[in-house]
Formats: sequence, C-alpha cells, structure tokens
Amino acid sequence: MRYIPIYFSLFLLSACYQTESTMTDSLIYCAAKAPKSFNPQISHDVATLDATTHQLYNRLVKVDPISQRFSADIASHWEVNDAKTEYTFYLRKDINFHHTAYFKPSRQLNADDIIFSFKRMLSQDHPFYSINNAINNELYNRPFSGLVGDIIKIDQYTLRFLLNKPNATLLANLAAHYAVIHSQEYGQQLLLAGHPEKIDYSPIGTGPYQFKSITNNRVIRYQAHRTPWQAPANINNLIFDITPNSSKRYAKLLSGECDIMTNPASSQVDQISKNPKVALSSKPTGNISLIALNSKKAPFNDVAIRHALSEAIDLKTILSAVFFETAMSTQNLLPDHSWAYNPRISKATYTPQESLVELKKNHFDFSRTIRILAPAKNSIFNPNFYKTAELIQANWAEIGVKSVIVLLNATELNQVLSHGDYDIYLTGKNPYIKDPDNLFRPLLSCNASPLEGNTSQWCDAQVQSLLDTTLLEVNFIQRVKNYYQLQEYIQAQRIYQPIAHMLRFDVFNKYISNLQVNSLTGINFQFVKKGNVINKEETQ
Repeated sequence: MRYIPIYFSLFLLSACYQTESTMTDSLIYCAAKAPKSFNPQISHDVATLDATTHQLYNRLVKVDPISQRFSADIASHWEVNDAKTEYTFYLRKDINFHHTAYFKPSRQLNADDIIFSFKRMLSQDHPFYSINNAINNELYNRPFSGLVGDIIKIDQYTLRFLLNKPNATLLANLAAHYAVIHSQEYGQQLLLAGHPEKIDYSPIGTGPYQFKSITNNRVIRYQAHRTPWQAPANINNLIFDITPNSSKRYAKLLSGECDIMTNPASSQVDQISKNPKVALSSKPTGNISLIALNSKKAPFNDVAIRHALSEAIDLKTILSAVFFETAMSTQNLLPDHSWAYNPRISKATYTPQESLVELKKNHFDFSRTIRILAPAKNSIFNPNFYKTAELIQANWAEIGVKSVIVLLNATELNQVLSHGDYDIYLTGKNPYIKDPDNLFRPLLSCNASPLEGNTSQWCDAQVQSLLDTTLLEVNFIQRVKNYYQLQEYIQAQRIYQPIAHMLRFDVFNKYISNLQVNSLTGINFQFVKKGNVINKEETQ
C-alpha cells in the first residue's frame, strides 16, 4: 500500500502535463537531458544552450536566422575604427531585466552590466571569476582572453572593446552562446547575501522568458518576461520535461503530454518521418566526424599514400551502418550552410582497386600494421567509434593493408596523442562560433597541438599564412576567397578525411509553428505559436 501515493502522484503529474499541453498558453518541451547550469558562459552542453541562450538572455549582437548576418540585439548599432582594433557599441535604452520572486531590479540595463558580464571571463580580480569552478571549463575565457585587451565605459549606454590586434572574429564571438549579458545589480545582491553561486543556477537575464523553478532536475518552468523590451513571447508558460529515454519522449509527444521533443533515436527517425500527425525538423550542425591522418608519421607523411588509403575507405557504408539517419555525408570540413563553404571541392571517391595500384606504385610497405586510434567512449561526433574502425579495417583488408584497432579512455588517449604514437585517429570537431577560423585554426595551425585539435599534426607555411592573414582581413569577399583557397589546398593534401556532419532532430505536433533552432546557440521558443490542440482520441 505504501506505493499507492507514489503511483497516484505520478498519475496526477501526467494528467497535469496533458492538461497544460492542451492549453494554447502553455508549451511543453520534452528534452533529453537537464542543463548543467543556467548560464551558457560556464556550461556549453546542448541541454544548457537549449534551456538558456535564447530563453533567458540576450547578447550584444546576434545572427539573423534568415540572412545569417550579424544584427543588433542589446546593442542598437556599433562602429569600428580604421585600424579595426576598437569596436564601439551603442546600447538600447529600454531593456528590462527579469523581475522575479528572488530579484527585483531597480534599474534598466546599462554599460555596467555589459562590463560586469565580460569581465567575469576576462579578469581574475572579478568576484565571480572562479565561482562554480568556471575557470576549469576550457571555453570559459579562451574566446576573449587573447582577443580583448580591455572594455571601456564611455557613458551609461556606450562602451568600447579594445582589441589586442585586429581580429575579424570579434562579432562572431559576441554573437556566441557564451556572450550572454547578466545583471550587475543582481550579482552585487548575491555577493551581499553570501551566495554568489546562485548567479548560475537562479538566473536573471533580459530574454523573452524568465526562470520560475526547477523540480528534481526533471521539470523546469519558465514564464514570459513580464516587461519585455523586445517582441513578447507568444506563449506565456514554457515547461521543460526532462525525459532521458527517447521512446518515452516520443510516446509523450503522441499522447499529448508534450508539444515538442528533441533528439529522437536514430532507429525512430524513419518511423517519425512517415507519421502525418507530427513534423520532423532536421538541421545540419557544425559538428563533424573526421579521420585524421598523422602527417608526421610514415607512411602518412606521403600525400600519395594519404590519398590512396583514404580512397580505399567506403564512406557511404560507414554513413549508413554507423550514423543511420543522424548525419549527412560531406567531403568538406565546413558544413554547406557556412558562408565560407566551397562547393567546388573535389570529391574523394571509393576506388579500392585504384588505391591498391597507387599504393604499389608508391612502394607502400604491406608488411606493416597501421594503428587505428579511437576513443573508447562514443560522442556527439560518432555514435560508434569501434564500428567505424572495424569498417575501415575491413576496407583496407580487402586490398591487403593490415591494421589494428586501439580503443583508449580519455586519459590514455591524451597521452598517445601528445606523443604522436598513432597512424590515423577517429575524431571530430565542434565549432562554437559562426566564423570558420574557429574550425580551421585548431585543426590546421602550426600552433595547435593534437590535444587542441590538430590531430593530423599538420604544419604548413602556406596554410599558416592563410589562417593568419584571413583572421586580420576585414574585407568580407577577400575572406571568402581565402577560405575557398584553404579548403582546396587541404583537400589536395588529404590530411583529414571528413565522414559526416551531424544533424539535429526535433519533432513537434502539427499545431506548432515558428519554431527556430540554431545549430550553435540552441532552440528558440520566443516566436512559437500554438494552434488549437486536437483531442488526442481524435488523432489516434
């Protein structure tokens, strides 16, 4: 009998969700994971971005979802000096912070809040610099620490970023998820109360939704910003239902317990796409799965061998057998929605017999055994590293090339990568801003170590020159030309073999419209509209 209250409470909770889901003023989102915090400055997982970036906060600038160009957000406009080392931002004067049970702002946003937010990442003297172990996160201050020399307040609504040197990526960094703006006044209140850690878990921002509560890391409730400065959210109550199991998420969507779900299992995608009662959204991300060829170690220090062995790999089979419907094939490091994507890149083809001829022609040593290094733990880049390695091994065995698969945990991997003791490495890259330098530099720069991303151990004067000059180039058309040239050169050298760009899937009922998803900053519910919900019995 002691279990009856538990079952009864779960029944009530489910009934409550179904009731809320049928209301046009409430929206229930079935998420796969709970956010690690409510501050994307310190947490960069997808769950945190979905729960925070577009819901709770604003940034100085943003990326327009249609034109993909930088547009005004908190800053109404900005100016850049001739030397491209000073960016002056002019702030809007009507921006209200959230008014909640735990914070009641006495003023609107001004330049002090911008400086407070960025100095937390830039200055070790800032009272919040190390709060919640923020400094242990590799992305916490890296984007700005070498870029921004200082931030100067001109007046209450004007401030200036002083760069250490010209750099074309500043706006991309300011539009990134980690460039959200916090309330200085709220921070001061928390310091006086002796609870500075709450800044990351009881959030205050200026976004279309304000935080209300989180229950048992399972249910998050938001309500629309009471005094919004921008277009108000169309739906007043936003609820995150954390449901780790993908089958249960889909069942809740069909039963009406949620309106939108994220991340269906790859085995569900085909079934969902055929269901006329729901819509399946797939968005390409910047996350790329790669094969890195160690250019410092024989035989992969020979470009002809690199080409021959890479074109003996059946990428189409890997895509279907490992990634199923969750990724799209690619021959390019950049996704095709990037402004710098070069559509003229030559395609690698699966030609094993021609590869065998080339290997013999270039005196490949068939007695040697190639080490295929891969992480023991699967990741967002690859749902099954071991199966990928097995397929490569089988492809090579067909032309007489021997190989061995080495799976290692993170600590062991770091040691092997540091010493360069591998032939090829199954890896991936997750860019965090819209600028291509964020992808190319860690993969290709002479200054990047294998642990930082350069697992091909590539160092080339021409590539380094292109990276550095393009970073300083302020002419947009010239930047595009430079990146086109870089992509052609890298494809010719074949130091990386791209496998696939990952897709993000979201599923929603047909009465939902205007859902926006950004592959770098997360989901956005501000403009979502919810039509009349059909009774679930009528849909079955």
